[in-house]
Amino acid sequence: MSIFHFETMEESRKGVNVVNPKALIHLMKHHLAQADDYKATGDGLVERMKDWETLAALVLAAATDTATEAESQGLHTAHSCKNLAVLLRSKVKLEPAEAQRRTRLVHELPKLPATRERMYAGEISGRHALVISDAVKRIPSERREEAEQYLARVAPTMHPRDLMLAGKYLRSVLDPDGTFRDEQEAVARRELRMASDQDGSLHVKGVFPLIAGQKMKAVLDALAKPRTVDGEKDPRTAGQRYADAFEEVIDLAMATGDLPETGGRRPTVVVTMDFERLLAMLGSGSTATGDRVSAGLVRQMCCEAGILPTVLGGGSEPLDLGRERRTASVAQRKALAVRDKGCAFPGCDRPPGWTEAHHVWHWIDGGPTDLGNLVLLCVYHHHVMHAEEWRIVFEQGIPSFIPPRWIDVEQKPLRNIRVDYPLTL
Repeated sequence: MSIFHFETMEESRKGVNVVNPKALIHLMKHHLAQADDYKATGDGLVERMKDWETLAALVLAAATDTATEAESQGLHTAHSCKNLAVLLRSKVKLEPAEAQRRTRLVHELPKLPATRERMYAGEISGRHALVISDAVKRIPSERREEAEQYLARVAPTMHPRDLMLAGKYLRSVLDPDGTFRDEQEAVARRELRMASDQDGSLHVKGVFPLIAGQKMKAVLDALAKPRTVDGEKDPRTAGQRYADAFEEVIDLAMATGDLPETGGRRPTVVVTMDFERLLAMLGSGSTATGDRVSAGLVRQMCCEAGILPTVLGGGSEPLDLGRERRTASVAQRKALAVRDKGCAFPGCDRPPGWTEAHHVWHWIDGGPTDLGNLVLLCVYHHHVMHAEEWRIVFEQGIPSFIPPRWIDVEQKPLRNIRVDYPLTL
């Protein structure tokens, strides 16, 4: 089937072949129905992937031309849309961010001839083009033309992230003082916003300048590495790992005892819950903000410093405002660090400073805060011990972990290699 047709008699007389998108759509549907990619192997598949990306770039270029013409004819006004981006959202059903990117291409490509040429040759994507546009805007006007030509020339050899770094480097060469201005602007833009939803979950949105961002990323990257236990792949998504890492950073900060006081005391989280229901693992407690917390999570919170459980009797009278020996003393923490050398969970490599003292016999059930009832666990494995069916036993004073039957039917005790040497000897 031909993908070309003559749109008008005038175009026919001029011999202009106009691509018919509907015919191209039909052709693509036919190709997908054939499902013949299996016929290509090895490097042939790589070349085919490159060809599809070239085609995608060309299709986007054609779509940009069509959107440009639609705007010039005022179609957004005719369809009661505020601007082209709204038209693309409402009529083409693009998501808002993509509609805005398409609108930028319409407005900014005409000012970037070298970039437009590369994109319309299928050599770079629309994201490449917008990266170049962003970089050129920040370069002194007298040097923008040569900067755009340079970036358009190297763009086909890079993905957009690397191209952005190339643009930053070019800016530092052509406008050395601009780097300082960028830093000052970034500092002025810094912000962190927090809001809780109806289930109490905290939503965080922030912008951090370069060095602050690099420090945060370095710490979170280190704590968010996937962890394997008994050869099993970490089940958490990347987003979940980074959320856990952020919580671990907060726990580390609270554990230092050096945070400034608020309301005459160090930062704490207070949870109120009926004592009998807590022992029976029923119902839920409430925080000072009124958010609900399950009994299981309250029991986990009772293990470690920085969390102050307020346990009430039937008549709401305070039965216990955190036992005096609920948390491990400094001396006990030192002894645990010598014995466990960090998180004691099999396969974990978290150091002592990144751990919490977990009560094997739960403190809320009457378990003592003694070395023989304490084990160092990182935040992640502390949660595992409370949420799953792992058990801890002591063999010659060394903690061993017994997995649930769904992991090991025989439930053979496992130990972290760091604490296994003394027992083996």
